Amino acid sequence: MSKAKPTKTVLLVLVSTIASLLLGIEVAAYLTVPGIAMSSEGDALVIFDPEVGAIPNPNAHNRRIYPAIKDRKAFAFDVYTNDRGARVDGPGERSPARVDIVTLGDSFTWGYALQNPETYASTIGRELKASVSNLAMASYGTTQSLQILRRNRDLAPRLIVYGMIAHHFERNVMPCAPSYYPFCLDVSHVTPDEQGRLRIAPPWSNGVRRLQQQLAGDYYYNPVTWLTHGIDVIQGRIEYARATFDEADEATKDRAMAFLLREMERTAAEMGSQLLVVYLPTNYWGPPKGLARVIGNIRLLDLTESFARNKEAGGPNPYIVGDGHPSAAGNALIASEIAKYVRREGLLK
Repeated sequence: MSKAKPTKTVLLVLVSTIASLLLGIEVAAYLTVPGIAMSSEGDALVIFDPEVGAIPNPNAHNRRIYPAIKDRKAFAFDVYTNDRGARVDGPGERSPARVDIVTLGDSFTWGYALQNPETYASTIGRELKASVSNLAMASYGTTQSLQILRRNRDLAPRLIVYGMIAHHFERNVMPCAPSYYPFCLDVSHVTPDEQGRLRIAPPWSNGVRRLQQQLAGDYYYNPVTWLTHGIDVIQGRIEYARATFDEADEATKDRAMAFLLREMERTAAEMGSQLLVVYLPTNYWGPPKGLARVIGNIRLLDLTESFARNKEAGGPNPYIVGDGHPSAAGNALIASEIAKYVRREGLLK
């Protein structure tokens, strides 16, 4: 009897410990992770890349569906990509060997909530009668835009258009990209090496798998998946807390942006291409003060005044109501201003 009691006690402690751990995973990885008002159909939008973090899924079709919420009607849009992952109008399109224009940037350039023909990248192609490869992707910063440009240097465009928003200054030094969930969507980011020289560091872990598993929501059907995904989400939450605990100061953000713009400028020169940075205002906000300090000799088209003039003239709302991304009207405005600038400066001659 004296031997049975310690054995029973050990078993009770073991069972209660396991139960506590499982409960902790359920709370930390599932019960406290909010759902999102969005669903996805078709192929994966992005795939994991060990250097960049997330890259567009090539030769894919993804449909994004958003239900109606406060201040926003229900909407859906389709994303088709070609063999390079560039956004295109429909399935089966292949990239030409060379193009006139490459566009880079985040969801503003990629065309969130819009069909591809409505995006400013597609519109400037029609206005300028030029071929365009839209290599932008939602959540990207300057860091990922530079890496994607380097991978597609063989396109040898005459013009590279990089659509910048104010938040890129933060994104460039953040290991976690903006996402729907409170855990890390790991991406490449600028960080100093041991000698203080800036470099592009790879993503910490596979945040794409983490995000896609959460979106799928099928983890409860398989105990192993529930456990492994739960542990991964907890890791992602720790990464996110680590990334946001000590926000970089303005000088650090400016230094990172200057480093990336110089690298983009050098890459464009090596490709024999013109580089144009287009500042896209979010909710009519002007560019950060740091932009003037870091832009150097790179061509800059700041559209803040264009958006303001449109508002003063009572033009169509350039933003999606309740969202902040450029609407179809906003994309048309952006395309018109870029096309006028390109013609005036002779950037496609």
